[in-house]
Amino acid sequence: MDVDDEDLPLTTETDWWHATVSFPGGAGARPKAAQALASALCDQRFHFLRKDGGLRLRTERPAPGLLDGLVADQLVSGWADGVYEPETEAFGGHEGMDVAHDVFCADSPAALAETGTPGARERCILLLSATIRAAGLDPFEAGDVWAKLGALRPPVTPPTGPSLDRAVAAMRRLVNADAARRPDAEPGWSERVAAFETAGHRLRQMAAGGLLTRGLRAVLAHHAIFAFNRAGVPAEEQAATAWLGRRIAFADTGEAHVSARKTTSPTSNLARMETTLNPPTAPADLREALVTRLVDGGHLRTPAVIDAFRDTERHQFLPGVDAKAAYVEDAVPIKHDETGEMISCISAPSIVATQLEQLGAEPGHKILEAGAATGYNAALLGRLAAPSGHVWTVDVDQDLVDRAQHNLTNAGVSNVSVMLADGATGLPDHAPFDRIQFTVGAGDIPITILDQLAPGGRLVIPLRIRGSISRSFAFERDGGTWRTVSCEMATFVPLRKGVCDDIYTLVPMAGEGNVRLETFSEQDVDRDAIRTVLDQQQAKVYSGVKFRQGDPWEWLYLYLACVLPNGLSRMPGSRPGFTPHFGWGSMAALDGDTLAYLTVREGADDEGRYWEIGVIGHGPRAAHLADQVAGAISEWHRGWGNNAPQPGFRMAVGDAREQLKAAEPRFVIDKTFSRLVVDWPRKS
Repeated sequence: MDVDDEDLPLTTETDWWHATVSFPGGAGARPKAAQALASALCDQRFHFLRKDGGLRLRTERPAPGLLDGLVADQLVSGWADGVYEPETEAFGGHEGMDVAHDVFCADSPAALAETGTPGARERCILLLSATIRAAGLDPFEAGDVWAKLGALRPPVTPPTGPSLDRAVAAMRRLVNADAARRPDAEPGWSERVAAFETAGHRLRQMAAGGLLTRGLRAVLAHHAIFAFNRAGVPAEEQAATAWLGRRIAFADTGEAHVSARKTTSPTSNLARMETTLNPPTAPADLREALVTRLVDGGHLRTPAVIDAFRDTERHQFLPGVDAKAAYVEDAVPIKHDETGEMISCISAPSIVATQLEQLGAEPGHKILEAGAATGYNAALLGRLAAPSGHVWTVDVDQDLVDRAQHNLTNAGVSNVSVMLADGATGLPDHAPFDRIQFTVGAGDIPITILDQLAPGGRLVIPLRIRGSISRSFAFERDGGTWRTVSCEMATFVPLRKGVCDDIYTLVPMAGEGNVRLETFSEQDVDRDAIRTVLDQQQAKVYSGVKFRQGDPWEWLYLYLACVLPNGLSRMPGSRPGFTPHFGWGSMAALDGDTLAYLTVREGADDEGRYWEIGVIGHGPRAAHLADQVAGAISEWHRGWGNNAPQPGFRMAVGDAREQLKAAEPRFVIDKTFSRLVVDWPRKS
């Protein structure tokens, strides 16, 4: 029986045309040759392996003429056809091999074209980490994947001291980063990330169903070998990377070797990790840079809040997270449920800053915060209320309460109390409060909270309007009702375990990919039927409304949330045939067993580049719902659009709700406990 390099049996597959391609000098594909080959193969699926100074190329259609042309151009020295023998068992059987081929083909065009460019190893780590997370592995299981990779690579003798610290910090940033948000990424990067995530999801499902003939982590380690090979990362650097991946998972300080083979790699392989990343910066410098960004972006405006950000060490509230990661513009998850869905996080710095500016906390204030998280926001509140004010922060999970208290104590914050309680019921024993802030989302106004505000007090709360569309409102009393003094677009993790538990159900869509649909209790949606709706025939219509670079989407989202019966729901993810209006996914309108999501098509006119908004419907009433949504988009553009005055908002609870009327009845949002009215004048 024929075996591969890992002594695993080989099977023969005839679907792919195979050629062994050699290059002048036997030193592998030079960048010019690699780019020429990638360009010539752009009209078909292909994948490749770097081997013996050449390439083993597999294409869906024979390509002898193409290779002969490259030989004539002296970019290729020769080629020979042969038989492709996929490592089917190594990738978990025939179905696992299908997954591998899909990710091979998604990655190969870019990996080949990028031959010789810097950052290949780092791009691989981002992509492989996306796969590992999508496969549902926890940090220790991820560490085992890196260990399995290391066992198949040369051993490593690591450096010590600052070089090691920098390399570990760099690796930690990469494995925890959201690959899809990589700044200044080249075209096609988001699709590449989506393909690796899809592979992880598919492998997870196969493992759960007993369809893999090899362990999930072993299969993922084999994917890592092939990904690094496509990227042209030498085996010694793969070994160094594997050691670092194992190190950050298990934090061992003992024996570094992870292979019994003879050592061939120098200690500098690990240290080189730091050369392709910005070196770590002192936390004080990171914090100052964060303040500068937030001021320049308009998120920080008042001197007191600016000083609070400058003086509060965010990284102290994220122990175990690299300091640089603590100061980037991103939320940091701190707790997940049993399905892996995030249920608590420390919000992105811009969101924290925006809410604090909305709140207007002052020295001497008594403040209630619903949603303790790590204690960071409470520390900022404590700084704003000092010296005589006090902050009470509550959460529904004892572990979060304990963690927040620990962080606040370590940071030396003495005017904050952390308590186990339901934020929606507040703390009546400590009321009245001058300010109440919710750092968790709500589907309605918790009425008991309003009674705990002092005269002249202010409530800041992220309130869902319909579906996934929410805004952070700053409410103050206006007689028997409430008016907004500030309103900002924002999305927060919903309230849990209390009287205003915002019931949220994530519906995984059946079929290929990782598309999910957010649904909420007030929406009319058949969750069982909607799971398979993307497999049904689509109906597509374009609205004629053009967006240009920099145009905001928030006002269109708000309008559709008001006028569509079920508002809009986020539908993140990717799958074949799914063409959302953003790389992360799309917004979708729902109607029972039917949905219609937003898409775009690009064009240019006398004013320049534009994106025309379209709607794609799936389900029994696909055409009707797509037309309804497209019609609403056109109506918004004619009557409001991005040039209309920004809306105002009023709110009332109880009997006072009847006092609130609106010129446009569609702009009245009735909830169980409250009524929200949107005062939105048409454009002139």
